[in-house]
Amino acid sequence: MTRKYFQKHRPDQISAAGDPHWIFLTPAQAVDAVALDFQAYGPQPDLFRRIAPLILGKQCRITARNENWSGVSVLRGTTFDPVEDHHLGFYLIHVLETDPPDLNTLADICRQVFQTHTIAGPDRTGTISGIRTHAQMDRFICRQCGECCRTLDYETGCEESDVRRWRESGRTDILTWVQTRNISAGDSGPTYRIWVDPDTGETARTCPWLAPCPDHADRFMCTIHPIKPEVCRQYPFTAKHAAMTGCCGRFAAPTEPPVSRNP
Repeated sequence: MTRKYFQKHRPDQISAAGDPHWIFLTPAQAVDAVALDFQAYGPQPDLFRRIAPLILGKQCRITARNENWSGVSVLRGTTFDPVEDHHLGFYLIHVLETDPPDLNTLADICRQVFQTHTIAGPDRTGTISGIRTHAQMDRFICRQCGECCRTLDYETGCEESDVRRWRESGRTDILTWVQTRNISAGDSGPTYRIWVDPDTGETARTCPWLAPCPDHADRFMCTIHPIKPEVCRQYPFTAKHAAMTGCCGRFAAPTEPPVSRNP
């Protein structure tokens, strides 16, 4: 599950789920989210071997060449041929799109791919069947390491709602670092890039609003925290995305009380 996908679709999906910590996905949206997960993180051999039988059924076998390698073989004609991991992800998505499994199986696939709770069933109105997925942000505890602000590719995550909020707040200092793109008549709407240095036109390597904490030498703080971009508010979104992108924060155990995302 990638933050880019859900940062774009989150409002409608949460409304359909009826709970701010759950996101409702139609089967097609769930497959789309799985595809984006594979695209964002590349080959995930252990995951592929777990979910291949759920997607391919008897059309696959988990095989072993030697003690250092195991993989998935797919039935082609009358024989099972090994498929390398860098091709297997594309093949699994192709099968999901052309021959989708039943809803419960798809929920199980999503649970393993996103590494979070999933529930198959109707949306809040009871009219659409799909999958509810737990976002996990209610239990995220930030360590203020600043890694996400210094290392991640966030410059295309700015949305119209962010720009509108900054305009309404009179934050011209923030808007100076925002580059507006694709505003010709033939486009669906403007897109934005942050944080673009107004003097050089280059994207800043480190978020310009990141500053050291005055009382902690090894911690950092966001100087525009109350109105920072939504993409920053929602990071890392899931424990898996945190692990895959080097986040040093942690997620509170179920026995611990939920922690505010922005203490």
